[in-house]
Amino acid sequence: MVIPARDAAATIGDQLDALAAQTFDGSWEVIVVDDGSSDGTALVAGRWADKLPSLRVLSTEWRGKSCALNQGTIAARGRLLAYCDADDVVSPSWLSGIVGALRDHEVATGPIDLSLLNPRRLYAWRRAPGWQQLPRWMAFLQPVMGCNMAVRRETFDLVGGFDTSFERGQDFDFAWRIQLTGATVGFAPEAVVHWRLAQGWSYLSRSFHYGAYDVELYRRFRDRGLRRRPLVGVFRLAGMLLGVPIVLVPRYRYAWMHLAGVELGRVKGSVVARTLYL
Repeated sequence: MVIPARDAAATIGDQLDALAAQTFDGSWEVIVVDDGSSDGTALVAGRWADKLPSLRVLSTEWRGKSCALNQGTIAARGRLLAYCDADDVVSPSWLSGIVGALRDHEVATGPIDLSLLNPRRLYAWRRAPGWQQLPRWMAFLQPVMGCNMAVRRETFDLVGGFDTSFERGQDFDFAWRIQLTGATVGFAPEAVVHWRLAQGWSYLSRSFHYGAYDVELYRRFRDRGLRRRPLVGVFRLAGMLLGVPIVLVPRYRYAWMHLAGVELGRVKGSVVARTLYL
């Protein structure tokens, strides 16, 4: 199991505690890849060696999340690989559930919960505090979030691992390349990950970066069926601009930040890539 980590000293302990409480009864290991942290992440992670005897901490210079994921995978000994993030918390049945889904599928994921680690104002605008089934974002192949993912090693090798040119969106790119080989995605209802959201203007910034990389995903997969909907994008941009005053309403503030971040990110990505994707 691989955890990429950068400047995660404040949160990685919660994740390692959650992993120490797993109900999985097979043999497994935890590999933390410290991606050039400046806050002592590797030292903090090393304190869990007694609770997680199979724990290994690898320290590298900063090269990006994709490189950290690949390096951790190369170092792993198992034929089944699971990934989670250093700032989230997995449920006790996470590993058993997500590994179990790999019996019949090449890649697997599970539900995302927002209620445990976040104040309600961050997600109150959503229809539910997370999602309990496979999402269909971008109306293409099944997306899989890197914070809740497992894959067979032969499948990882087949597609060449995570693309190191991606700073964001490497998980969708990875999962889509796998599915284009004819592989299927499994969903384990018991493999819940409690996802930690950014707060304040960092929430807007994270959405912006994801929106910018949506354009790169479109460039790479448009010939395989990923479509753009420019008219919808124009309406979303207009709604974002007209909805600026909603930032003053706490209940809807983060809804606007999400919309504004994604749409402005796509505008920037379109300009940089000279490819329109709204």
